[in-house]
Amino acid sequence: MHRYVAAACGSGLLVLALAGCNDFLKAKKLTTNPNEPGTASAGPLFIAAQTDVYFQIEGQLGRTLCIWMQQCSGQATPFNTLNIYQYGQDDYYGNWSHIYGGGGLIDLHTIETTSMAAGDSIFVGQAIVLEAIQVGLGADIWGDIPYSQASQPTVHPIPKVDPQQQVYDSLEHALSSAIVYMRATGPTNVGAQANDNTFGGAPESWIHLAYTIKARLWIHQAEKLGVVAYDSALVAADSGILDPTGASDFVSYHVGATASTANLWSDFQSIYAGDIAAGGTIVNLMNATGDPRLPAYFTTVGALYVGSDTASGAALSTLSGTRSAPTFAQPIITYAENELIIAEAECQRGHGDSATLAYQAEQAAVGATPQSPVHLSTIMNEKYIALFQNPEVWNDWKRTGLPAMLPLGGQALIPRRLTYPLSETSANPNIPVDPLQNWNDPTATPGTPITSGC
Repeated sequence: MHRYVAAACGSGLLVLALAGCNDFLKAKKLTTNPNEPGTASAGPLFIAAQTDVYFQIEGQLGRTLCIWMQQCSGQATPFNTLNIYQYGQDDYYGNWSHIYGGGGLIDLHTIETTSMAAGDSIFVGQAIVLEAIQVGLGADIWGDIPYSQASQPTVHPIPKVDPQQQVYDSLEHALSSAIVYMRATGPTNVGAQANDNTFGGAPESWIHLAYTIKARLWIHQAEKLGVVAYDSALVAADSGILDPTGASDFVSYHVGATASTANLWSDFQSIYAGDIAAGGTIVNLMNATGDPRLPAYFTTVGALYVGSDTASGAALSTLSGTRSAPTFAQPIITYAENELIIAEAECQRGHGDSATLAYQAEQAAVGATPQSPVHLSTIMNEKYIALFQNPEVWNDWKRTGLPAMLPLGGQALIPRRLTYPLSETSANPNIPVDPLQNWNDPTATPGTPITSGC
């Protein structure tokens, strides 16, 4: 099999400490090993599951997609190899493993089973929401993945692979059940409470989050399913995260500046300062409109914000002090995403006025001057900026081709998916041969912008 150049930090299953690239996080009240049989309870397992999500968004996957989507650029070895899309066959096995192992499906299924037995439907629903985030991410990245038989080693030691559409459909149904569970009342329905790093266990916040995830999963299928996906995304988003203050956003939680507690971007920057800098595409878009988020995202070079999509050797902007802070709460699923899903879906349905209202609401929340008239490119460029450092930007680009960007380093294509990890293909004969693109990504000419819409 072809071996790609390894990029960024090593990707073992349990890399707890690696000099300069510690991808393990600690969260509040995580004082015991949540994966040790006999000591784990639902509370610590739930903290571990949240921490697992932070790892997925802030770690190696987040850095890679930030570079591929030209929000960041690799300026030094080995990170500049990501500028030409080179990576090792097992570099993202850690991300695959975090979906299924401790902190992933194994722990989430334990929470769901024990909480259901205890009559705590709210806790069941909250665990299902985290399951949808993790498994949805896996389907976004790899397409067809194990799910229905996954993380059941005794019953299914070699799990089958489910089609991507089936995974999305299963998650939509699971989230619908989770919403019902989280509306339960009664003395046993207490939920995560103190073990919830983001919402303190508040069921209503988790319900809104569940609806936004449903909208996200529907919009991911829109290129294949068309109108039904846009309409379903709109229905879900109408009950999603609707608080423009950001107080209801699902974000990461970090308590200190040590290598094991800090935001992983901060941890990375503290060792590899300047090795990843600002991308040219995002900086140019933001400079063009005088975007008020520039100082929150990047440092200046003199009085200017300067980015590059290649290893330029020039002085470039880097992550701002805000974004580099050890305790920075990384946005994961937000009001901005929910509102811009509405804008995209309305635009693609030809409802220009409704699309404009949603777009302008999101712009008002960040203090930006709304552009007009609103087109699909307006909406997607704004979502690209609003979801800075979020892997969801990759899904948006694969679906719409926006913002328009050319492959880097003389390459023919920007990658549409990651290859299955070598460790998994070696262990599970059910893993298929890698396709070029996933089921939900049928664009005939990859990277060609969609021009329809409002």
